[in-house]
Amino acid sequence: MSAQGETEQAARRRRPRGARAVGFGCVALLAAPFLLVAGVIGAYLIARAVPEDYPEAEPETVARRITGVSAEVTGALRLGGPDTDGWGRQWTRSRPGVDVGPAYCHADGLENWLEEPVPGAFFLTHAWQVADVSEAEVKPALRRAATYLRRHGWHIRDFSHEKTRRYLDAERGGDEVALTWTETRPGAGPLEGRTFSPCTYDPTPRGELPAL
Repeated sequence: MSAQGETEQAARRRRPRGARAVGFGCVALLAAPFLLVAGVIGAYLIARAVPEDYPEAEPETVARRITGVSAEVTGALRLGGPDTDGWGRQWTRSRPGVDVGPAYCHADGLENWLEEPVPGAFFLTHAWQVADVSEAEVKPALRRAATYLRRHGWHIRDFSHEKTRRYLDAERGGDEVALTWTETRPGAGPLEGRTFSPCTYDPTPRGELPAL
């Protein structure tokens, strides 16, 4: 066989392989979106099967803990003196204003896409406010609060101020304290406090948020 004939025969042998490769490539390209969706669904189902790593506690216990933290912080601020019982009846300079609010927890990652609450889990927020605090008062008050929190094992995550706003945020064991002063009239404004619990499992889930 001549060299030209061998070359043509080799070309004919290669052409079917190239066609098969193109065919496999097209199949893979068409299947890729389905494989991606299947992978996402599989990862989501695995995530749903693994419970979130939340502590477990009675809602009333959590409420007493975070309102107790609020009482300690307001005491450290020394802006008047708290009137706080175990449930956190809190104070302002005019009338007490308190809110202990439960809310649903949502898982991180893929589960959060559907915004489904984690069954049996909740977190609490204790909100309070001191009305009409001057800037001259709030500067040392926040420094006192920061010193108190550091001394008692809290990690100060943010302690900053802008022209019309001062902010202190601290965390310990999943609990969080946030203090925000905002100037609403020249040289004065409200100091708002929030104490948050971490997401927590209710040991006796009620199928709804705890009534507090």
